[in-house]
Amino acid sequence: MASVTQTIPTFSLGMSEQPDNLKFPGQVTDIVNGIPDVTNGLFKRPGAKRIGTSPLASVASGGSYFHYFRDESEGSYIGQVAPNGTFQVWSCNDGTAVDVVYGHPKWKAQSGNASLSRIEYFSGDKIQHTSGGTARIYEAQATIAVGSAPPTHSSGTVNNWAFVENASAAQTRITNYLTTATPENLQFLTINDTTFVNNRDETNANTLVGKTGTTQANVNTNLAFVEVIRAENGRQYGLDIFNSATVTDVKRVTRIKVIADTLYTGAGSGQCKGIVTEVFSVTANSSYTSTPEIISVKDSSDADLTNSTNRGTNGGPPKNLIFRINTLGQQGPTPNGTNFNSADDYVCSYQTDAVLLHGGEGWEVGDKIVVTPQTNGGGGTSNPSTSAGSVTTPVQYTVEVEAVETSQINATVVSASDGFIRPEPTPFDSDTTVTADTILGGLQTQINAISGVSSKIIGNGIYIFSDTQAFTVNVVESDLLRVMQESINDVQNLPNQCKDGYIVKVANSLRADEDDYYLRFDGQGGNDGTGTWTECAKPGIDKSLTNMPLALQRTDGGSFPVEFTMKEFVFDDRDVGDDITNPMPSFVGQRINKVLFFRNRLAFLAGENVVTSRPGTLGKPDFFIQTALTVSTSDPVDISAASTFPSDLFDGIELPVGLLIFSTNQQFLLSSDDTVFNPDTAKLRAVSTFNYNEDMAPISLGTTVAYIDNSGKFSRFNEMANTSREGEPSIVEVSKVVPTLLPKDVDLLTNSRENSIVLIGKTDTDTVFGYRYFQTGDKRAQAAWFKWKFNENLRYHFIINDEYFFLDTDNYLQSIKLVQTENDPSTTINNVDFLLHVDNHTTISGGNFDSTTNTTTFSGVGWLSTVSSPNHDLVVIDEGGTPAPTKDQGRYGKCTVSGTTITVPGNWQGVTLTIGYLYPYQVKIPTLYPTKVTGQSSSSDVNSSLVLHRVKFHFGKIGLYESTLERVGKADYTEVYESTNMNIYNASRAPYLEEHIQTVPVYERNTNVEITLKSSHPAPATLRALSWEGDYSPKYYNRV
Repeated sequence: MASVTQTIPTFSLGMSEQPDNLKFPGQVTDIVNGIPDVTNGLFKRPGAKRIGTSPLASVASGGSYFHYFRDESEGSYIGQVAPNGTFQVWSCNDGTAVDVVYGHPKWKAQSGNASLSRIEYFSGDKIQHTSGGTARIYEAQATIAVGSAPPTHSSGTVNNWAFVENASAAQTRITNYLTTATPENLQFLTINDTTFVNNRDETNANTLVGKTGTTQANVNTNLAFVEVIRAENGRQYGLDIFNSATVTDVKRVTRIKVIADTLYTGAGSGQCKGIVTEVFSVTANSSYTSTPEIISVKDSSDADLTNSTNRGTNGGPPKNLIFRINTLGQQGPTPNGTNFNSADDYVCSYQTDAVLLHGGEGWEVGDKIVVTPQTNGGGGTSNPSTSAGSVTTPVQYTVEVEAVETSQINATVVSASDGFIRPEPTPFDSDTTVTADTILGGLQTQINAISGVSSKIIGNGIYIFSDTQAFTVNVVESDLLRVMQESINDVQNLPNQCKDGYIVKVANSLRADEDDYYLRFDGQGGNDGTGTWTECAKPGIDKSLTNMPLALQRTDGGSFPVEFTMKEFVFDDRDVGDDITNPMPSFVGQRINKVLFFRNRLAFLAGENVVTSRPGTLGKPDFFIQTALTVSTSDPVDISAASTFPSDLFDGIELPVGLLIFSTNQQFLLSSDDTVFNPDTAKLRAVSTFNYNEDMAPISLGTTVAYIDNSGKFSRFNEMANTSREGEPSIVEVSKVVPTLLPKDVDLLTNSRENSIVLIGKTDTDTVFGYRYFQTGDKRAQAAWFKWKFNENLRYHFIINDEYFFLDTDNYLQSIKLVQTENDPSTTINNVDFLLHVDNHTTISGGNFDSTTNTTTFSGVGWLSTVSSPNHDLVVIDEGGTPAPTKDQGRYGKCTVSGTTITVPGNWQGVTLTIGYLYPYQVKIPTLYPTKVTGQSSSSDVNSSLVLHRVKFHFGKIGLYESTLERVGKADYTEVYESTNMNIYNASRAPYLEEHIQTVPVYERNTNVEITLKSSHPAPATLRALSWEGDYSPKYYNRV
């Protein structure tokens, strides 16, 4: 047999559950409380420092935890939402509880005068203030200056503070939303000083997103605006107002004729006095005193037509018949004339016709109207057979209706034909100016006669409205009037002056609703008249979102105590469009599974959809489009995951190429082919099909993404790389070498990219599983698994910067520095710092030494009663730094605990000591085989015969440790080593060396022995390398 030796140069590759002969040199069977490192080897993890002097106060049983990093100077915070929805926050600097508020921030008082405000408030700001033992919420109605007194009233508005509600009402809504018995239901996302909180709990009705409130209603239930387009002479400005299909016959005169006149053609005047051109407007009445040009109005049977005659379309008399009488005259010699020197020798020859100007309403064939001109001096006689002396008598004409036409119209609102609006036509005399006011006045009189309908003249139009009667308005002459009701087809037809608050739909396409939008008239100063048209939402549709994620905000700080407010975050309302052009987001009616932030947009995962807000609206997230006039790149994105699997989306993480989103069994990538992410370019495609633990958020390892899969008996840790817009990513099961290491349903996951470390745990267990990696270019130089065990079970853990925090079940918040700092407990020997390794460590002083018993007693250590059942010894350590290094530097002593009293052997009086609990560092070495390493692969000779003579451990910083040989058929052999030179230190002094090589004799076959290293001492322990020596034989066989 040949004597051989072989070296394992590093132990940075962590644990492996592969058979020992398949393990790569540098992998071990087990690591407890160690950290594999490519530089320093496998070293003992730093001890955990206690945050504060006592457990966190009032920690609830169960509940969900979150953490928040403010900045380097202020540090970090840990928070808890209890199962009943209440919450608390503690400082990670000292463990003290931070003031928390529900609803809105507290009123800010001056430090020197609690009755005056220290900040300025602006209109819309909401605050909470307590007076008389009741906390109330108020909203500022105007700017409120610094130094103002706080509001104390319980209703109304006082000093520009409007009472909103009692704070207890807001707190009830908040706690109702947060209530859940399953901690994983609460999800947290921190952006700057705001932490969004959403609840997935399907049994909590308050987590179902709903709709509340309605958009601004139109100024009246039923409305129309009629605008005068032009003012012309001789035109009737008529309207038909109706609300039913009731049809009414309307008769209009189409032809008239003069059937008689009293023109006198005789001589004596020297001129034709009967020449006349005059317009007559006739409406039947009982008296024509006010209209002397009308003599009588009769029907075909010569019966008088009066204002009580039920002839008109709306039950009135015949009216608005307008015609012109034209009488032309010419003098000529009388047939009996003699010398023609006298006027009597001439006669007048007349030609008369009647020109129909407006056919009126309600007239029948045969109706006769007798009129007399008012614009000439005579020309007529009461009896044409009389003498010439009567030529100054006014002429009378009898005009008969010769033909009418009948049409059918809708003009009924309440009673028959009450919406038949036919004011008297404008003057036919072109010399008479026609104004819009005159036209509108005539319309208003008749409109206001309709029961329940009113009108108001505004500018060049008339606003018609009713809250009780529905109606439709049609114009008779579209070149004179233009009507606008709930919708129009052309924005050019919008009036320049209108009713303030009038809302109209602009229907661009008659057959499509997708391009419709709504405009509201905003009058100057809120008044009717001049103003502007502003885009708005359809009146009376759902406006706001309810049961939305809450927000926890840090609302004070600086020179004042920090305050956290859990509030109902304000999300923007639907301000434009309708349910077609601007529908409610798809998450309405569902629960928000996760809140994310992507491309400056807040993103919600709900069901199979990803819904993003408009970009740049984080202060008031807007999930509605900004305008329905056009598609904008800043519109929200609402996109569904298309899959043959049920694909409810639960989490996501941002990558340079897009947003990687996880369902329980599939992964999707939300991306854009364009540089701008918008509704037109967004796409959501499946990129892989792997199971995923929905309760564990994925993490970024720098250039790759890692996530947990718990579909089997054990959890798996997967890593996804090379994710691109096209093609599939590469996915590796990183935990393949330790398939049974991670328990099922792990629920604690945190990582530090700077330190290339991932820590995985499970609530209410004492073990944390770690993964350490190191990347050099494309090569993964380290992929090492390890585990840590603590004295108590864990509730929660997280990493911020270079510090690992965990909360144990005794409610102690502790931290482990992943990078050594000056404040870490250590002892310095020969200018070399040696960390002291104890958990839950703090400091203690004030001991009393008893020389008789040679013990030191520390009394009144109150926190001892809060440590439930420590698994390891409590020790004190003299760092030797306070007051100055001494010969006792680094010594430690085990404590005897009785109640709140600690007794330690020896004299520890007058020294500030580090006190904490020991924890073991343990490394189990796999079976050692002669191994050949080629590149990234190795080959172990398992068929050979190897008798190990000795193993040499190469240590870095090391103190007291022990090795155990587990041998087949023999008792275990354990030897304790104190890595110091003899007679340099006394017992219990610091046995620390910066480097050390220890030889452990074995003399056993390699397959008959297992070697375990262990260190339960406060000293460091670092395993860098191992070499072995032994007798090797290929066992007499040549392999083929």
